[in-house]
Amino acid sequence: MKIAAIVPSAGRGSRLLPFPCPKELFPVGYQDVEINGAKEKRPKVVSQYLIEHLVRAGAERVFLILGDGKGDIMRYYGDGKRFGTNISYLYQEQLHGMPLAIDLARPFLNDETILFGMPDTIIQPLDLFSTLLDYHVREAADLTLALFPTDNPSKFGMVEIDADNNVVRQVDKPKQTDLRLMWGACAWSPAFTALIGEYLDKSPFQGKEIVLGDIFDEALRRKMTVKGLAFEDGKYIDIGTTGELNLALQQFNF
Repeated sequence: MKIAAIVPSAGRGSRLLPFPCPKELFPVGYQDVEINGAKEKRPKVVSQYLIEHLVRAGAERVFLILGDGKGDIMRYYGDGKRFGTNISYLYQEQLHGMPLAIDLARPFLNDETILFGMPDTIIQPLDLFSTLLDYHVREAADLTLALFPTDNPSKFGMVEIDADNNVVRQVDKPKQTDLRLMWGACAWSPAFTALIGEYLDKSPFQGKEIVLGDIFDEALRRKMTVKGLAFEDGKYIDIGTTGELNLALQQFNF
């Protein structure tokens, strides 16, 4: 089985403006770097946590989707070899929704299983993507969502699962809900990759942003195998707001 990863990095990060560089390159914590034969501590950018997760899970190729003003990301990661993978870059000209960003990678895929995560988040445990992928394969799922408890459902896509971890429903950023688990990362099969393209062909952008939850709902309507794997003790920190950024800095800047 071949594994690729898709990382959407085209958003403007308006909630952190006027920060002068892409939010994906915000320094959070430190890493050991060899300089002149000696190891030294150097800042670690937030998106690197995700890249390392994906490489640890076996992603042989990573597609980074970039938008205007995101060239520094390409300069930082280069061809990806320094991080143990191959990184390719795709340009999203119009920011009309996550599925359109993801679909840019479809012509370059070769029936890989896809891992998907957000580059402005830090998630734990460290083996989350490996665990998610193992479960996805074992269940022969079309789509498997990594789920985390949250007290802020209005910020996330909320998910209900049954006793067998089948996704029953999902609601995108509800103002009020009894759901307690949000999705924060995914693994999916070539069939779901094809579904994204088919959905966008039949329902193109018409002024209303297309969200990934729309495609999840279509997969459920088609009776595809959609699973949710809860990481009850996991962490999901989104640095897209100043409050969450402050939390990440407190936990990782040591």
